[in-house]
Amino acid sequence: MMPASSAELSSDARKQLLYAVRRVLRPIVKLLIRAGISYGEFADLARGVYVESAIRDRTSQRDVPNRDRIAFVTGVTRQQVDYYVDNDNALPTASPTLARVVTEVLHKWHTDPQYLGPYGIPFELQIDAPSGPDFRSLVAQVNRKASAGLVLEELLRAGAVIYSGEKHFRTVTRWFILPESLSPDRIEYFGAALTHLAQTLEYNFSFESAEDKRLERFVFADKGLPRSLMPSFEAFARERATRFLAEVDDWLARYRNVDASPSGPSVDTGIHVFLYVDPSSDPRPLSALVQVARKVA
Repeated sequence: MMPASSAELSSDARKQLLYAVRRVLRPIVKLLIRAGISYGEFADLARGVYVESAIRDRTSQRDVPNRDRIAFVTGVTRQQVDYYVDNDNALPTASPTLARVVTEVLHKWHTDPQYLGPYGIPFELQIDAPSGPDFRSLVAQVNRKASAGLVLEELLRAGAVIYSGEKHFRTVTRWFILPESLSPDRIEYFGAALTHLAQTLEYNFSFESAEDKRLERFVFADKGLPRSLMPSFEAFARERATRFLAEVDDWLARYRNVDASPSGPSVDTGIHVFLYVDPSSDPRPLSALVQVARKVA
């Protein structure tokens, strides 16, 4: 028996949804293979997420689902439902990296008046200064538990901060670009960016009116763009996006110390801007892309 769906899809819509998920999974699976994560690990994870979503993301928060119902709507066996519900460590978790702290340190260094000189230029800072602002106090204002030395090391590796003399450090960009492939910081960013985009797209499915939807805009070349123009287009987009994001960053800085309690809890929010280039596709079937199977006599 097929699981019941709370929203019946037409045959065409179902095909489009499955095709969309296939396309979304391609770059994710490509990364998993690159990282040596097998299909078995991914399948176990996907099964657990089905169970988790049926519990956490149900339409009505008033009705607490029972385990048989969860098994029915997900197609996961009751035994497997029990496993994911009763074992807190069944689904993977990870501790936050320093990336968010590092990003917030840069943001504060470039926007907080106590760290800015004439014309809004950030001060050069020492790790510890006998008086006035220093790097350790800057980090402490963002997160008192964070190590100022480790944060500075990350900023130096990323090229966002450079030495200025023997004791001072100067910030040269307000962006923290993660330098290493497959580092914990890069993978954390990968997960956050995909999650934010997917959450916005899924949220917008719930509304017919454009006024109720979250910001989601894109532009594309109607008939493609000659590959020779890609460097010019990327440079243009990078410059305009950087300018726009700096303005948004300045706007957010004005409300850094606003107490959210009178109007309710605070909300993690922000804006992602990214350039995409669809990879070239090969229309041939998979059978044409692998060696011919040998017949066993």
